[in-house]
Amino acid sequence: MIEYNPFRDLDYFSKDMYSLLERTPFKFLYGSGPKVDIYQTENQLVLKAELPGVAKEDLNIYVDENSIKLSGQTRKNKEFTEDNVYRTERYYGTFSRTLPLPVEIKPEETHAEYNDGILTITAPKIQTSNTKGRKLDIQ
Repeated sequence: MIEYNPFRDLDYFSKDMYSLLERTPFKFLYGSGPKVDIYQTENQLVLKAELPGVAKEDLNIYVDENSIKLSGQTRKNKEFTEDNVYRTERYYGTFSRTLPLPVEIKPEETHAEYNDGILTITAPKIQTSNTKGRKLDIQ
């Protein structure tokens, strides 16, 4: 039997809204940050972000136990001027995106790697016990 997960429905809704806003002139309402995949293994959380055209020097990452913040800048090359543009669809300028995480991580042991426009952040998860509450005695 498959267990019902209400957060899966919210995830589907979020993806639908993102897709809708990406196809409208109002995509700035959703933000201009990179597209990401976040998944977890038994001991790690992995984030992969698409950052085509962003130099490693123009990328900033801030990590705490509950979130990862990506910020940076996509620059136009010197040949790209308003005089010789036929069409422009790519985003140029600064971006920032803070991603809440589904589990707590160890920021001090988190690593980042950047290859071919893909940023991969790997973070060990903080192992917590399943019980956060306690039994109360009635007085």
